[in-house]
Amino acid sequence: MKWTAGNITYEYDKEKCKCKLGICVEACGQGVLEFDEDAEKMEILNNTVQCIFCRQCEEVCLYQAISIKGALTLDDIMKKV
Repeated sequence: MKWTAGNITYEYDKEKCKCKLGICVEACGQGVLEFDEDAEKMEILNNTVQCIFCRQCEEVCLYQAISIKGALTLDDIMKKV
């Protein structure tokens, strides 16, 4: 699944998702992600507009199944201050 907001692209490759733990779901403070216990994979809910592209899910993903391109990192923001 892939969606964009302005110049930011969020991409989730379900085939790469293999941890079966839902760590990314726990990392998402916006409630955009959900863990499908039957499939043992993360699912993206329809409320993608709530995603703030904080990259927490991307950072904890053990299999690089989540990719966020174009969003600033905290380091990027601190460099501009």
